[in-house]
Amino acid sequence: MPSDAIDKISFRVDEAVKASGLGRSFLYEKMSEGRLRSIKIGGRRLILKTDLVAFLNHGVSTWKQAPLHSQVIMQDKPIEPLPPAGGQLELPFHTRK
Repeated sequence: MPSDAIDKISFRVDEAVKASGLGRSFLYEKMSEGRLRSIKIGGRRLILKTDLVAFLNHGVSTWKQAPLHSQVIMQDKPIEPLPPAGGQLELPFHTRK
């Protein structure tokens, strides 16, 4: 299947630069200010499409922190919520066995 046929839900920073027309340094600056939300999985920094669009529309990612008492259920196992991270979320990278 050609990669054009897949509707991406997240972008690497270089892809977000191309998609938005904004500069790489500018995006990193906004991420460090907490105005543009990003996540880090392994060594890769990703920007969700919804966050990029919200930033372009409003000048800030429009997301709300989940309450600390909420739980995410994934594969029938509860996952403890992460503490607030100043607009950025860092996920651990797990290698396959």
